[in-house]
Amino acid sequence: MSISTSGNTTVATEDCLACKYQRRRCPADCSFAPNFPHDREQQFKNMHKLFGMANVIKLIRTLKDPSKKDIAMRTIVVESDMRARDPVGGCYRIIQELQHQIECKEAQLDKIYYTIANCRAQNAHCLQLQTQKIDDGDHCQMMHKLPLIGFETEK
Repeated sequence: MSISTSGNTTVATEDCLACKYQRRRCPADCSFAPNFPHDREQQFKNMHKLFGMANVIKLIRTLKDPSKKDIAMRTIVVESDMRARDPVGGCYRIIQELQHQIECKEAQLDKIYYTIANCRAQNAHCLQLQTQKIDDGDHCQMMHKLPLIGFETEK
């Protein structure tokens, strides 16, 4: 636990879990404190089990940009949590499921574009028959009952 004083006030804050694990005082600029505060013990355990504290420290020290350090730490936390929930698939299984959903939606969209193209072709054929004034009864009988579609879409 570190104690900081400012004026007449004394504030006691607990060390982050990474510093607590290393048995050292948590510095004010600790890069682990935002990701492993004292109340996120399970996330720290997951990270430590999957990656190891030494590997994470080496990785963070190699990154110079603070935004990249933050992204790396968040990625490590997410990956370790997902691997704890699903030891076999982890994040990869979620990525596969999302990819499958994208493929299904693309197939549905292709089917809709195909239907629109068919409707346009039928409407064009019906309009062509109407302009030629072919009126032999059953030609385009079904088309007279359907509204003409006149909108544009791009694939």
